[in-house]
Amino acid sequence: MTKKKDIKILIADDHQALREGLKVILQLEPDFSIIGEAEDGKQAIKLAQALVPDVIIMDMDLGDMHGTQATELILARQPDICVIGFSMHVDPDLAEAMHKAGATAYLTKSDAPDQLISAIRGC
Repeated sequence: MTKKKDIKILIADDHQALREGLKVILQLEPDFSIIGEAEDGKQAIKLAQALVPDVIIMDMDLGDMHGTQATELILARQPDICVIGFSMHVDPDLAEAMHKAGATAYLTKSDAPDQLISAIRGC
């Protein structure tokens, strides 16, 4: 039996506590591997190119740029990456903007962790 390939994940969020919390939750999954963390949009773009993650969990408010902008820039160069929009805002307009930017899913930070895990596996 061959071992299933790990899903390589990059977390892009401007709040360190949230990044750390996500890491703790996601590292409990045996097939998830957190390969990097970005605290702003420019760093997310740079790390996406350097690390080539399977999935990016992308915050909307990244300080230096909006998550939609970072998503568009990343996916223009690396269309095989799956981006999941992740925000504290329950806003259908933000969700639509993220989908237009190329994100596969949009979740809020108040959603259950199982929803994020399912979205990651759905990529």
